[in-house]
Amino acid sequence: MTGNPFGLADLLGLPERARESRRLTKKDIVAQWEQAAPPDARLLTRAIASATIVGVLSPATVGAPAFQDLERRVDMIPIVEVTLVERMKPAERTRVAELLHRSMPRPSVIGLQAPDSPQLISLALTRLSRTDEGMSVVEAHLFAPFGSIDADSLHVMKLERSDLDALYRDLVRTAAADGVPASPALTAAEAVGLRQRLASLESELSAATRDAAREKSMQRRIEINTRARTLRTQISQVRSSLYREVSGESQTTDEPKVGQ
Repeated sequence: MTGNPFGLADLLGLPERARESRRLTKKDIVAQWEQAAPPDARLLTRAIASATIVGVLSPATVGAPAFQDLERRVDMIPIVEVTLVERMKPAERTRVAELLHRSMPRPSVIGLQAPDSPQLISLALTRLSRTDEGMSVVEAHLFAPFGSIDADSLHVMKLERSDLDALYRDLVRTAAADGVPASPALTAAEAVGLRQRLASLESELSAATRDAAREKSMQRRIEINTRARTLRTQISQVRSSLYREVSGESQTTDEPKVGQ
């Protein structure tokens, strides 16, 4: 079995024929940004410690046919593990991931690891760029921590395999719901939208909770707590739309699960 630094191939349950181990150099990664976007090229140079292609999903490796239309070409799906440097800001990490997704004319699966942060899977719904040949436009982006995802739920041989585009969208849909999407009818775009909405609501609730604890005015505390109750109701509604109930309990926690 091909080794890998932090388990993206295992998270995806890649069959042996889909596994690889091919190093990407910084020159490979940065080259296409040096002229078009020098600040992005500098960010990638500074942020990435190493990168390795650990697998490829293709008709030959997973038995799903290629897909192409005017917006997308999915003839293969590269799986790349990227090790980042320490002390990166969340916004920088997000920018690095989106640049990596944009740099390929097809969907990709990217694993991110840094010494001081959780392991993340990065997925993006993309379309082919009409102005930059060989690149993609990111329409929606998702981070999911490895540790939050239901065991075996992202194994590619268990996902939709009518074609590679359907496989990737099912991967996004499932990862957005931490492995337990509420309904088979939930689309990838809907799942990502719900997860982003949940992140926003949970962030707002955390801020309201902090404000209520600091507020000295009784009337103002009442107003903040009323808003907090509304937010909790909205959070519950979004979670029920995103997550399937497991063992009689919904996929909820007191602490925010979601973040970019």
